[in-house]
Amino acid sequence: MATNHALLLSIRPRFADSIFAGTKTVELRRVKPRLQRGDLVVVYASGNTQGIVGAFEVAGLTAAAPSSLWRKFNRGSGLTKPEFDIYFAGLIMGYAIQVGRRWQLPEPVPLKSLRKRRTGFRPPQSYHYWNLDELFLVGGEAFSERIGGCHRLISAGRN
Repeated sequence: MATNHALLLSIRPRFADSIFAGTKTVELRRVKPRLQRGDLVVVYASGNTQGIVGAFEVAGLTAAAPSSLWRKFNRGSGLTKPEFDIYFAGLIMGYAIQVGRRWQLPEPVPLKSLRKRRTGFRPPQSYHYWNLDELFLVGGEAFSERIGGCHRLISAGRN
């Protein structure tokens, strides 16, 4: 059964662009997110973009030692080995969110619009969970039509 929440992830524009170009196939995290295969991840691009740029379906979640994550996912991570080592320094466990189907918005939903639609909206420092109904409302019509319709199709196929 599909959940009624999505994970809103803050990702640097370089990595968000790579996800939607199909070259970044895994999003690495230091803290385990509550996700399962088929869940929706909404991508908020930080930096100069500052807006929601799209979403992707979770194809899988892997928990492993950083060395194992590097061996398995290095080509799809978008990171160099030194960047990877710095990111996971001091940890014995890391997490890889595998990117499944993805939907990029024609134009980002800018932070200014998000704040107009939801008073007090703050982009996540890393991530936070959001109720889908509110997310689709705050994301606006283009977002709810493009992402919402796709997610409903995904959810209908899950039992």
